[in-house]
Amino acid sequence: MQEFARNPQFIQKPAHHCVLRLESKMSVPSDEPIAAANAAPEESASKGSVENRSQMRYSFTASAEVYELRTQTRVVGRCSDLGMGGCYIDTLAPFSVGSVVRIRVENDTREFASMAIVAYAHASMGMGLRFTDMKPAHRQVLRYWIAGLSGEALPEPAAAATDAQNESQEMESNMRLVLSELISLLVSKKILTQSEGAEMLLQVFR
Repeated sequence: MQEFARNPQFIQKPAHHCVLRLESKMSVPSDEPIAAANAAPEESASKGSVENRSQMRYSFTASAEVYELRTQTRVVGRCSDLGMGGCYIDTLAPFSVGSVVRIRVENDTREFASMAIVAYAHASMGMGLRFTDMKPAHRQVLRYWIAGLSGEALPEPAAAATDAQNESQEMESNMRLVLSELISLLVSKKILTQSEGAEMLLQVFR
């Protein structure tokens, strides 16, 4: 016991030395890369747009079909909220932000269709669409649905437009489709940047 007490290597050192030594080791940076969870693609270039909507959205459930013009891809999903300015589509395969699409929604024997742009998207969950161009007859259907959701009384949607009006609207819609495909082609060939293409598409469908 006396030898144990005389031998300096057995003398207990204050605990704070151990703490300082441990902290020193922990502060040494590691050469190994830090693994991070992958961010969801196209997680909404403007996720705050959900909160910045200028028009009210209502909970609404109906089957929906969305067709992306550039890739000619069609996905089927479920409309989960709806407003005069847009809607949200639940789908496992949302399109990327800025995609120009045509949406068709069926509910209670009625059909609504409109051109739209993908405003934000959540990977494997769904996408928010902003309506850009729709026929008057479809706008009436949309207003009728919104009125029912908000508790407002509206008469049944009026009859469809005349053949002449339909033809004029169809020509205008086709022209916009041609312009959107041309803009998408210029972006793919890198003649226009992504931001320039998105701004031009907004102008076309304004």
